[in-house]
Amino acid sequence: MPAPPFAVRAVLFDLDGVLADSFDVWLAVLAECRERRGLPALSPDEVRAIWGQGLLADCETIFPGTRPEDLAREYAEGFARHIDRVRPVPGAPKVVAALRERGLRLALVTNSPRAMAERVLGTLELAPAFDAIAAGDEVPRGKPDPAIVRLALERLGVAPDAAVMVGDTAADLEAASGAGVAAIGFRIDGGDARIDELEALVGLVVPLAGNGQPEDEVPA
Repeated sequence: MPAPPFAVRAVLFDLDGVLADSFDVWLAVLAECRERRGLPALSPDEVRAIWGQGLLADCETIFPGTRPEDLAREYAEGFARHIDRVRPVPGAPKVVAALRERGLRLALVTNSPRAMAERVLGTLELAPAFDAIAAGDEVPRGKPDPAIVRLALERLGVAPDAAVMVGDTAADLEAASGAGVAAIGFRIDGGDARIDELEALVGLVVPLAGNGQPEDEVPA
């Protein structure tokens, strides 16, 4: 198991709960989708229990019989109506800027559809900092399947052992591990390290130099 500090070329981020606080948005969107089908709204605890499971899993559990493409459209339309409720997780803009200044490449790895992820990044004014996005509608199955992490690595041109992923759910950590990427749990155990404040991430990653050594260990 790798140990911090992690010498990497790239940092992969989950979106909801790590960079963006969109819980209130999803409460409203899911309530609308359930009401449309004559179903009762989910409680906040029920939403937390299925948080981040992905579009296909939502179709199987909370919207049985719904086609993924139909639910994706409803989600996108609903999210657009309530996007003013999205807030950055405390410290997110500062941490993203600090990592970029150190020369690290950044990717977003989210089970949300790509158009929705792009809109959230734009709303938070973080879009220019990201080199790649891998979204839930671009792979057969989202996290915890590792395919979405591999897609992000491919788009970055970075090897698994030169990246670290930050996530706040067991699905994030499992997907990272399955792709051979070190995982940092944000307020969750089970990865290779844990942080409870996003600012702590800056002290856990060391940029790799061209020869594979951490920059501060490269001989002059």
